[in-house]
Amino acid sequence: MCYAKFREGDLSAFHELFERYKKRVFNLSYRFVKNREAAEDIAQEVLIKIYEKKIRFRPNTKFSTWVYRVTVNASLDHLRKIKFFGFSLDQPMASGEGDPAPVLEAIGDKGSSSPLKALEKKELKIAVESALKNLPEHLRIPVILFQFEENSYQEIADILGISVKAVERRLYHAKKILRKVLPRHLNS
Repeated sequence: MCYAKFREGDLSAFHELFERYKKRVFNLSYRFVKNREAAEDIAQEVLIKIYEKKIRFRPNTKFSTWVYRVTVNASLDHLRKIKFFGFSLDQPMASGEGDPAPVLEAIGDKGSSSPLKALEKKELKIAVESALKNLPEHLRIPVILFQFEENSYQEIADILGISVKAVERRLYHAKKILRKVLPRHLNS
């Protein structure tokens, strides 16, 4: 398997994995840093770390979970350095393949015919982005991983090194906060 060869230091296996994950790593880091150049730097740093620390990859874990964990940690390290949190809702919400996540559908389609609908959509984007920026880090990260990266609760638990119950609690509390902050938008 490609992962076993990668772990043994096979450069062609690493190249294959690099091609498979580079877009996902970039997209995830971009959601945290909201800056293309910084996300590219983080993605490059992550892929180098993955190669350098390949021996730490445990064959009994999912490779994607390990890559996501390294990406989340590198993104958070970057954010701690610049003390800025948030991500753009203008970018595609999916992790690279597939359609955008359902949040964009809730915001509305891009071909809105009514100027009023376009204004409401813009207002909702601003409100959602602001609300997410203000969530505590331990609540915001599971929301990003679940809603925008479309990870399962188990995958989020593995990425963050917490239990599935903790993921459920964090998502529950995040939704509760968001419902309080965004009541007017959620009722329309």
